[in-house]
Order: sequence, then structure tokens, then C-alpha cells
Amino acid sequence: MDNKQMVINAYASGNEINRAKEAGLYGMEFINTKKILKQYISKDKKILEMGCGGGYYGMHFADSCKEYVGIDLSPANIQVFQELIQESGYHNVKAEVGDATDLNNIGDNSFDVVLCLGPMYHLNPEGRAKCMAECERICKPDGIVAFAFINKTGVIAKFAPAFGWDKVLTAKIDENVLTKSIDDVNPDIFFYSMPEEMIAEAKKVGLSHERLAGLDFLLTDDIIENFNLEQRKVWFHYADIIMGSEYCAGLANHAILICRK
Repeated sequence: MDNKQMVINAYASGNEINRAKEAGLYGMEFINTKKILKQYISKDKKILEMGCGGGYYGMHFADSCKEYVGIDLSPANIQVFQELIQESGYHNVKAEVGDATDLNNIGDNSFDVVLCLGPMYHLNPEGRAKCMAECERICKPDGIVAFAFINKTGVIAKFAPAFGWDKVLTAKIDENVLTKSIDDVNPDIFFYSMPEEMIAEAKKVGLSHERLAGLDFLLTDDIIENFNLEQRKVWFHYADIIMGSEYCAGLANHAILICRK
């Protein structure tokens, strides 16, 4: 069983659509991803999202673009997305099963904005290179390509305070997460990177680096939810400052790289 089948199996429940809901009102990954992408999406733009899951971002941006196409390796995720499209009555949104490393059914220079919001989590360096090349190929000249990815340093920075440093500073995590850039629990499914690696790999396929931002720093969502109003106000001010600094991006669990073709 290769990695692709493992990923399909991991998402067989179709529950990915609920991940944002489970994060609650203070899921910083989702709040900040929408905040950043909003400035690149408009009524005249055709959007393609690779790794669309159950359609969370597709449903959010459907009214803001000309066309939205979601592609995901998981048939279960696509079924969920298609049901949402049908229920909503959107005619400018569609979802289909596809492989982010081989989009041979999509022509060159087809989309104004290409969102790669899931595949980087599940691709090794060779797969990342193929995926990035496909993103560059299908994006229109002067278009935008966005890559979401997981930082191996950010994984430690966010979850060590929550679960305890004694649970994180282990030989297994040192070998897998920090050295091999793979997950310590699911090493064949989740792959990590670092901002400078992502920028260099994007440059190799002809994309220029426009913006880099960390999305969810240091605190788990339930901790933020339990803040009082004053603490939450200060937290969001702090989060906006560190999200705006590329130098802080490596301390975020999830990050996003915005490139231009």
C-alpha cells in the first residue's frame, strides 16, 4: 500500500469538513488563512483548490469568485463537498477527485489563483516538487499560488506547552520530526518542512515568493477560547503582529507561502 492509498484511508470517514468546526471560534489556522487569502480572491477570478477536503474554503469563498474548483485525493471528502454544493445551490463551484502531483486533465494557464492547502502535509520532498510544478503550470501568468504547510519547529512550539515538554523532547521526535521531517505517529502520512525549504522549492519551479506567514502560534485553540475578553483582545493583537512577520513563521504549526507566477 503506497502513500496515496494511506492518505485516502486516513480521510475515509469524510470528517475533514468538521475540523474547522471542532477548532471552534478561535481556530487560528482557519481565521488567518481566510484573512490572508481574501485579498487575492475577487469576483473575476477563477480559483482552484488542491486538497480541498470537504469544501470548507470552497463554501467560504464561493460568493467571492467567478469559479471555484476543488480537487482532493479522497473520494469521501469529495462526496461531502459535492453534497454541500448541491445543498447550497452554487453553480460556480464544483468538486472532483484528483491527484495534486498529476493534474493532466487541467490545461496550462487555466486559473487565476491556485490554492494548495492540503497536499504539502502529505507529500515527501519528491512529491512536493511535482505538486509545485503542477501548481505553476496551471496558474495563469501573474497569478497567485498559495501553499499551506506544517513547520517541524512549529509543531514543537505549539504542542509542547499543551502536552508537556517531557512528552515532546523524546528521542523518537528528535529522529522523526526534527531530523527526518516526518510525523512521529504517522510517519508515512504526514510530512513537515521549513519556510526556507518551501521558498527554495517554489523558486525552482519558477514561482516568486510574495508573502510568508505563520498561521497558528504557540497556543491550542481551547486555551484561546478560555481567555477573558481582555486577554483575547491582546492575543489577537499579538497574533496579527507575529503573523505579519516572516521571521516568526517557523514558530507556527501551520504556515502559508504566497507565490506569484
